[in-house]
Amino acid sequence: MKRITRFIFLQFILWMIFSGNLSAQDVHKLDSLKYKLEVTPDDSLKVRLLISISDEYSRHDLNMALRYAERSLEAARATKNNYLLSSALFNMGYVCFQHGLLELATKHYYAYRDIKKKMGNQNGVLRAMINIAAIKLMMQDFEGTRDDLLEILDLIEELDAEKSEPDTLPRFELSTIYNNLGVAYENMGEREEAIDYYLRGISIARRIPGQEVDLARLLNNLGKVYAEQGRSSEAREVLNEALQIRLELNDRQGQASSYRNLARFYINREDYESAMEYAYQGLNIAERLGNLQLLMNFTSQLFELYDLHNQPDSALKYHKQFKEHNDKLNSEEARQEITRMEISAQFQERELLRQMLQKRKEQRYMYGGGLVLLIAVILGLLFFLTRSRARRLQLANENFLLESEKNQLEKQNLENELEIKNKELTTNVMYQINKNELIHDIIKKLLKLSLKVNADQKEHIHDIIRDMEKAQDERIWEEFEMRFHNVHNDFYDKLNVVCPGLSLNEKRLCSFLRLNMTTKEISSITGQSPKSIEMARTRLRKKLNLTNSETSLTDFLDAV
Repeated sequence: MKRITRFIFLQFILWMIFSGNLSAQDVHKLDSLKYKLEVTPDDSLKVRLLISISDEYSRHDLNMALRYAERSLEAARATKNNYLLSSALFNMGYVCFQHGLLELATKHYYAYRDIKKKMGNQNGVLRAMINIAAIKLMMQDFEGTRDDLLEILDLIEELDAEKSEPDTLPRFELSTIYNNLGVAYENMGEREEAIDYYLRGISIARRIPGQEVDLARLLNNLGKVYAEQGRSSEAREVLNEALQIRLELNDRQGQASSYRNLARFYINREDYESAMEYAYQGLNIAERLGNLQLLMNFTSQLFELYDLHNQPDSALKYHKQFKEHNDKLNSEEARQEITRMEISAQFQERELLRQMLQKRKEQRYMYGGGLVLLIAVILGLLFFLTRSRARRLQLANENFLLESEKNQLEKQNLENELEIKNKELTTNVMYQINKNELIHDIIKKLLKLSLKVNADQKEHIHDIIRDMEKAQDERIWEEFEMRFHNVHNDFYDKLNVVCPGLSLNEKRLCSFLRLNMTTKEISSITGQSPKSIEMARTRLRKKLNLTNSETSLTDFLDAV
């Protein structure tokens, strides 16, 4: 059974590849499609045209069909349109299937299914799963086929349950699904399950118009199982019904399949005349079709029948024909396998090249993106550092301004405090000046009084005057120097550095000048004449090297 299934599939592929040349109408249609492809600027339309061209070539030149299918897939990827991409993937799967590149076909159908899932298109998912299950059946993965088809039936049930109103007719896919489930169970040796699904498929096919081909296939398969179970009358009935449908449809390929199964049915029942009749009818169709697989099947049956009739010459004749057809089929199969391998290798090479180019493109994008990101990070860091530096400078500037303001305030406070102390000191000096003037007045009055008293009293008055003058000078200078030192505590030290050779009276003169006192005021407090004070100032300028300078003595001492 497995060998027969495989040979039928390969013969179908061979028939597709070598079935005729392009007609004039086909050539005209292809030329029209190619012209539209060249002139259209619309990328979406280009994808559809490439798919159409691939579909046209699939009937005559599968190699060209594959080339255009690849181009359509590449163009669809560039559009990033899921609908176009899914269409291109489905077309690629179909073309690969026609080439016999079943693994590649399955890969593209799975990709098509995944996109339809993302799009939420359950009917598209269903379509992909049906094709994948059919490919698994061709690859004789019967358990995988069964599991996929049962999952498909669950999906159909879910989709039908979501409809607001039930369909009047069942889905047309169901007849094919039930047939393939029957084939899977039959090849797994579970004939009762196979019969159940064949009967379900037959029931569906009878209800849907235009399902005659599927109905005949289901009846033919059911007849084979009935025959294997020994249910002869049921097997004959369904096999003949399948043949009658195929005769009405003029389905020569199907007719040959029915003749083969009927011949086998009658061989098993030892009705060799009926078997030979069906075998010859099938051989006649096979010769007209040029179908090597069918020719091999029918020559094998005729060899078997003549051998059972003890007709060795005829048996040998058909055995030789069987060997010739078998060798030719094996040769064609080997050549086709080599062709498929070459096409597969070329396709995989192109696909690998495309993936490498895509990977390089992605790497360039990645490197470019990484470079942009790195530049952005660097710029961000520079911006952050610049901003931080500007902020630090701003803060430093603000701190500097605050510190300057603080220093300015402290300086102002010190100046104010110094001014206050200077005023206090000046006030005290003025007080002393007034006090001295008062003492001088008293002394003058006492001197006048001494002229009017006797000698003892006069001497006593002079003693008082001397005591007053002596006490006055000592208290004035002690108090003045104490107060001046409190206000200008380092004045004398700096003055000693500038001019260490100054006398005590010169230092006192400097302190008076530091307080901005006039010559008259200094004269009043020291008791010297203004002229003596001026002469002392001149000597002081000379000692301070200010004789030929425009700097005033007061300004110089203010800077000390």
